[in-house]
Amino acid sequence: MRTSLRWARGPRLRLIALFTVTALVVAACGNGEEPPPDEPPAEEPPAEEPDDAVEEPEEPTEIAADFGVDVENQVLRIGALDDLDGPGSGIGVPYAIGKQILVEQVNSGALDILPEGWTIDLIQRDHEYNPAESVRAFNEIKDDVLFFATTFGTPNTLPLVEDATREEITLFPASLSSELAVNDYTPPIGAPYKVESHHAVQFAIEDAEARDDIDEPVLGILYQLDDYGEDGIQGIREAAEFHGIELDESLLIGLAPGETDVAGAITTLQGGGATHVLLTILPSSTGPVLGTAAQLEYFPIWLGNTPAWLDVFFNPEVLPPPVYQNFRWATGLPLWGEDIGWMDEFLAAYDEFGSDAHPPDFYILASYAQGLLELEAFSRALANGDVTRAGYHEALRSIDDFDAFGLFYQPIDLTNVPYVTQTDTRILAPGEDLTDWQVVQDFRTPDSWVGL
Repeated sequence: MRTSLRWARGPRLRLIALFTVTALVVAACGNGEEPPPDEPPAEEPPAEEPDDAVEEPEEPTEIAADFGVDVENQVLRIGALDDLDGPGSGIGVPYAIGKQILVEQVNSGALDILPEGWTIDLIQRDHEYNPAESVRAFNEIKDDVLFFATTFGTPNTLPLVEDATREEITLFPASLSSELAVNDYTPPIGAPYKVESHHAVQFAIEDAEARDDIDEPVLGILYQLDDYGEDGIQGIREAAEFHGIELDESLLIGLAPGETDVAGAITTLQGGGATHVLLTILPSSTGPVLGTAAQLEYFPIWLGNTPAWLDVFFNPEVLPPPVYQNFRWATGLPLWGEDIGWMDEFLAAYDEFGSDAHPPDFYILASYAQGLLELEAFSRALANGDVTRAGYHEALRSIDDFDAFGLFYQPIDLTNVPYVTQTDTRILAPGEDLTDWQVVQDFRTPDSWVGL
């Protein structure tokens, strides 16, 4: 049986095998002449094995399984709890499509990340960004799946942690919550929101030092009134204390998830002279915030956490470019079309399996990359002969240098909890479209960051 070392080299498109076979056939045909019957071709000596050749282990005679794996028919069943109709659906819909693309790519035979013959059954539910509905949907399908490939949103994942830990079900959150990063069964794929917030504060300080129109930054924050927002408010407090900046408590303003009536909050920030405002909110609030501020002729530097931005904002009918000209994005995840490994393969998969479902979007890519990590763990578990939930989790925790074939800037290490898969983020400024982000400040770990 092929071992995890085989798959760790990276997926191969099956077309490579087709081209190789075709080339061999052409070479064999040559000029169509056959060797004389009385002169059989000489036998070539067998090729020597390199000294460091490693024999592949025999396939396990038995494979242990419990939930979500049909070993006989080679089917892996995974779950997804998405937000397709709630306040986070602007992110939730493309995030769901990212997993669908990966599943279709594997099932079509175009992506060789699982052993030959294996297919995936993706069981999805829509919780509409409602924690209670997330719990209900989790209980409905948990016995049918090996793991949850997506649990969308921090407030919708945290209520699942206790049951998931007890039943050893790994949840892959569409969240960079620092609280989830301390739980063994909710591994993240990027820098926590708190790291992003620390970097945003440091950028605000350095930006103010480089400008002539302000002496020092006046920090504000619009944060979501849930666990996601808690990361933002804690991050700005910790970083401000480290840098010796006194915060005006009146400029630290909470918003309900998806809140759009933000005129009062904008007026408060403007009246308080906030020069740099952190946005730990969903895009359904970011649009109204930027639009209302532009109407009030208030143009601070907006510093958004990863979930504060949506690529549809590049549509001038959604947000005219002058409205988002002062937006800056603190994130450590890859960008659409970046010149990095596996991007061409991802874009080809999107063209074939996802382009009809949704326009290009950063969150499709983020979800797809997360899925590569999930399937790498399953391949390792299968090679170990144990695809039980416990066996899958053990294989996942063995991953210490996985970069999704080049899609992640920092390789992921899941061997330690709390998980710190990434501590570097960068500050970006939007250009004309989703392939035109400008790097304002490159990857770095904030000076104030000391860990979870």
